[in-house]
Amino acid sequence: MDEKTLKKGERYYKAGKVLWVVKHGNRLFSKVLGTYPYYVELDLSTGENHCTCPLGGDCKHVAATMKAYESGFYFESFDKHAELFPEAIAMEFLAEVPELALDVTLKELKFSLSTDESGSEVAKLFRRALKLVEMTGKMEALHVLEEILAEYKHVFSDYELSAKLEDELRELEATI
Repeated sequence: MDEKTLKKGERYYKAGKVLWVVKHGNRLFSKVLGTYPYYVELDLSTGENHCTCPLGGDCKHVAATMKAYESGFYFESFDKHAELFPEAIAMEFLAEVPELALDVTLKELKFSLSTDESGSEVAKLFRRALKLVEMTGKMEALHVLEEILAEYKHVFSDYELSAKLEDELRELEATI
């Protein structure tokens, strides 16, 4: 990988675009926010890598994953299914630390708002965020959810789901 790509990867990592990294044996699996969410696989012993971005590998998303790993930002898994379902493994780890799960979910939610043409992923993440706010009591996240909901309602004004999400947010605000 050239120096320019490594620098871009470092900037991606520092900007918080690496949502999670799972290490299983000598392999890393990650989700990195770029133009779209991209999934990376990297063999630490050979350097062989794959990314779901248009380049397919040896890209800033792989470099960001390497930087995250070098910085200690990863979960190590011994689960035999880690290679098949690394995102599920990451979600299991995040479920153990709801504050971190909320941070990751809000990051992904903000990103999805600009890329999710159906609104489905945003709604799923919004509901997860509501549950995590309830679990953690992090009231400051409600302001972020208010902003996201306003944008969601603007983009998907004709969706009944918009009103339902707003009701769920109001209900949470009333109970906390």
